[in-house]
Amino acid sequence: MSVARIRRSQLDGTWYPAKYKEVESVVKDWDPYIKSNPPKFQGQALSIIVPHAGWYYSGRLAAKTIYQAAASLGPDGPALVVVLGGHLTPGSPPVIFSDQAWATPLGHIEIATELNEKISALNPRPWYGPSDDNTVEVQLPLLRLMCPKAKLWPLRLASGPGALRVGTILAEMAESVNLLIVASTDLTHYGSAYGFAPAGGGQAGQDFRQKNDQAFIEAALKPDPNAMMDIGESNRAACSAGAAAAAAEAAKIYKAKAELIDHYASSDIQPGNQAVGYAGLIYWRA
Repeated sequence: MSVARIRRSQLDGTWYPAKYKEVESVVKDWDPYIKSNPPKFQGQALSIIVPHAGWYYSGRLAAKTIYQAAASLGPDGPALVVVLGGHLTPGSPPVIFSDQAWATPLGHIEIATELNEKISALNPRPWYGPSDDNTVEVQLPLLRLMCPKAKLWPLRLASGPGALRVGTILAEMAESVNLLIVASTDLTHYGSAYGFAPAGGGQAGQDFRQKNDQAFIEAALKPDPNAMMDIGESNRAACSAGAAAAAAEAAKIYKAKAELIDHYASSDIQPGNQAVGYAGLIYWRA
């Protein structure tokens, strides 16, 4: 495999550990949390929503959600993981990657570039150069660890009809491929650092953020993909609402059962008036 065709990690050593043993050590420390409160539903996971902040803040929740979903897909886990990132302006075309593999501290993950053709009608924008966007990359070491045999199809999606179309395509693929859809989004970014503090600071601000998060979570649990995008964008309740909506659209088509795994905020880890909400959800095939 040509080195030139391997997408290098940009965030290792900052957002998550840079070394194999360091990743293993961190995840092992999370083990009691990851394996606590096993899922209520039995069956196979179709799609999940996970947070994408630095691992110090939300990595344990992403790991817990990925672990519980991957474990439901058999001893070999999924054959394909579709990672949906975001951080795009509503209505923007999807971002695709044409590299052969993506590097992680645990080894390379092969990218199923041939699948990019499935969304050609959406006029996707190829991303060739380096990117410090965290929405996809921060999930990859966890997926390499917990889904070691899976290929990767990374996309970044904006809110809009295109996200729902991708969700429909993924639902169709799920009929014949053992896949896991991983939608990556954080929730409300609250505080002066984010230019969003309509209720001020202190407890009033925390209460506002909690209610704002909850409105998005309730839409996701229904699931109501259009409401997710509306609340996510209009209320600033999710930074990558299109990704989450695509995962929810696939779940809606499958009549999947939604389960909230956990919900907390960065202020629960590091107290203060600045806070970002995190949620983990699993959609179980009916």
